[in-house]
Amino acid sequence: MINKLVIKLKNLWLFALCLGYWIFRGSAKTAPDTVKRVLIFRSKPHVGDMVYVTPLFRAIKQTHPDARVTLVGGGRVGEVVAGNPDIDELIPYQGNFFAILRRLRRERFDFACLANLGSIEGLALLYLSGAKCVSVFTWVESGQGTWLYNRLKRLVVTKPFRLGVYVPPLYLALLDPIGANTRDVHFRLYYSDEAKNMVLQLFVENNIDYQRDLIVGLAVGGSTEDRWWPAERFAALGKYLHEKHQAKLSLIGAGKDEKPITDTLHHLGDTPAISLLNQPLDEFKAFIAHSKLIIGNDSGPMVTADAFDVPNLVLVGPTDEREYHRPPGLLNRIAKAEDRNINSLSLEKVQRELDVILSGLK
Repeated sequence: MINKLVIKLKNLWLFALCLGYWIFRGSAKTAPDTVKRVLIFRSKPHVGDMVYVTPLFRAIKQTHPDARVTLVGGGRVGEVVAGNPDIDELIPYQGNFFAILRRLRRERFDFACLANLGSIEGLALLYLSGAKCVSVFTWVESGQGTWLYNRLKRLVVTKPFRLGVYVPPLYLALLDPIGANTRDVHFRLYYSDEAKNMVLQLFVENNIDYQRDLIVGLAVGGSTEDRWWPAERFAALGKYLHEKHQAKLSLIGAGKDEKPITDTLHHLGDTPAISLLNQPLDEFKAFIAHSKLIIGNDSGPMVTADAFDVPNLVLVGPTDEREYHRPPGLLNRIAKAEDRNINSLSLEKVQRELDVILSGLK
């Protein structure tokens, strides 16, 4: 309760600051004549959520190749975008609002966009930075968003955010004011040579032939437990892959994924598998890029597989697969629990979708 009260008071204070600033500067809705400095703010910590934002950086550079792109990001944002050649500067954000604001005001940005949905703190930071034009989301559905955000967004350009549609094009639409919406929604992720070498060494140590073996990553966890397909079914799927297709199995995940990884390993029994729990994010990206197939719950590893065009099978329970995953194709499939309960998703249904991918790989 105390934390919620502190956040409310902070948001009220930021709201008042923006209104006071508006008296002197007016709104931030005018598209700039030239685009030399661009600012993007993203503070949500989850890896998968940040992956959806990565098409923006390439789109800006393609449209305005001389523009300097600055990303202000919190959580693991820096790790996700590490090595991205389209980002000129990364400023870590740890709630140090006024320290970051002072720094941003010196830059005199031509354009800024908020790649966070409904963040008063992010909106205030961009508006108070003095950016000539600021772009943020507004909800299409009624009743969404806080009272403060819905009034503060009147000071800036708003772009619609809809439920039930693929998210990446919505993020790209934030760039409409500077004509940089290329509609290229392909995710862009990178890893270091050191990470690649570590992964290839891992394969050697575990008798995995990178060129010939079916290297399969199993993402058995996710951000919330209601997305976790039962560990015993993951194990049964792993046994099928190992026995019928001589697959080399690895279990990937971090943090709370320790429990489903441990449970899956238990149910796998004598079936060989590698645990890559809490693998450094750089190596995690390199591992997925060098895998032949990723199977997992609706989580960060699945959109990471999309970024590297690695075949993947997504298991969906309570979430809306239309929002977070590409439409199914021959090498990317979705197995969905029709009642939105991941526990009701049968092994047989998942295996049918898996066989589609395996036939495509052959």
